[in-house]
Amino acid sequence: MDNALLNRSLEFLFLPPGQLLVLALLAVFWRKRKMLVCTLMTVAVLQVLILSLPLTASGLLGKLEKQYPPRFELWKHDPVPQAIVVLGSGRNLNVPEYAGGESTSLAGIERLRYAALLHRATGLPILVTGGSPLAEARSEAELMRDVLQDEFHVPVKWLETQSHTTWQNAQFTDELLAAEGIQSAWLVTQAWHMPRSLYAFRQQKLQYLPASVSYSGVIQWSDHYMKFIPQATALVRSQIALHEWLGLAWYALRAKLQ
Repeated sequence: MDNALLNRSLEFLFLPPGQLLVLALLAVFWRKRKMLVCTLMTVAVLQVLILSLPLTASGLLGKLEKQYPPRFELWKHDPVPQAIVVLGSGRNLNVPEYAGGESTSLAGIERLRYAALLHRATGLPILVTGGSPLAEARSEAELMRDVLQDEFHVPVKWLETQSHTTWQNAQFTDELLAAEGIQSAWLVTQAWHMPRSLYAFRQQKLQYLPASVSYSGVIQWSDHYMKFIPQATALVRSQIALHEWLGLAWYALRAKLQ
């Protein structure tokens, strides 16, 4: 639990826009060095400005999504595996329209909708994976199961509730499915998340196939000169993409060190 919160805190600080605060604090610490202060603040402002451009966001996300292109009616193209794995994606802490309780995130809804489609087309059993950073809170897997069963009317066979990272999702899911005699599974997650997710899952024993959803590399209001106009939406998507690219770099370094 503590490691999960620490990882998220570091992530928020060292990726934009939190990185702007770190650079500002460094500038205050070295305030007597005017040239260094000016350099740090210039870097911070330019970084936020560049990452806020739709051109930048679309490029960063698009290169992730193109690694596993969309495939209509996936079950007609590849050999059908034995199961469907849906990755956890955070939670919505307050949903008053649903009696004020917790529920899965918007990204999670997209994953669950696609998993429901795959299940209806193939009848494959579903595993949902994701723990909770807080001991008293329900796991992401439980929240996703409720949505699948209560709203999509699709059964969930397995829950993996202990993981806090994508790497742990892969480890614990693989152990659970292997114990059930499963040898292959579709992996359901956003297209921009698939490269890092599949990297982690392919380090395990079972065979995992991409089932990508929600291709969002192209954003609204990005045509013509608008691609050069800073937008808050673009900054959010750039942050998402940077998280994935840095995660892939970390996985590669981790593999070399082992």
